[in-house]
Amino acid sequence: MKNRFIVFFSFTMIAVNQGCSNNSQNSQKHLVPVKLDPHYHKIDFASFIDKRKNDTLDFYEALLADKAFVNIMEHGEFYRNDVMTFLDKGNFNNMQVAICICAMQNLNVDDYVKLCNLILSLYNDNKLPEGILQDAISPEFLRKRIIINNYNNPRVINLLKSIENNKKVSNKDFRKWLPDILSGKSSKELKEFDENNGSD
Repeated sequence: MKNRFIVFFSFTMIAVNQGCSNNSQNSQKHLVPVKLDPHYHKIDFASFIDKRKNDTLDFYEALLADKAFVNIMEHGEFYRNDVMTFLDKGNFNNMQVAICICAMQNLNVDDYVKLCNLILSLYNDNKLPEGILQDAISPEFLRKRIIINNYNNPRVINLLKSIENNKKVSNKDFRKWLPDILSGKSSKELKEFDENNGSD
């Protein structure tokens, strides 16, 4: 699992007609007031992500070369509600969700867990593939590993346990990996891996 690379899937739009009200409740309860820096000019996230619906992403360098993406990533706390609202509407494709995950890698652990819980809910409703859920738990992008490195956080534990107990999750390697995340073994091993191989 260490070398698992994010694979970005088909670019077919996922239509969401059923269960929208449930997702709306899941999303809305995670929205929190955000106090903006008066000196910061916030980007229109809806416009930004809509333009990415036909993007391809072979390498992470493509994201880091995108000034708008970097702006959003560096100010993730100002865009977390925009991301949750965008996902709640359901008019997305897998690439757009993957970009959202990458853009939120500077969130604090509690806010990132809320994002993961929404992604889990969308997965349970058959609106996202299991690969996206795995990528949310352990994105290789920037090696932030918010979930893995905060394995002792109660909210992280609840999230991982809910995935572990989810009969819908079918990937055997992912299932086998969850206890290692919960125990802290994965965090230790990946830190050692980074130290021995150089961190980006």
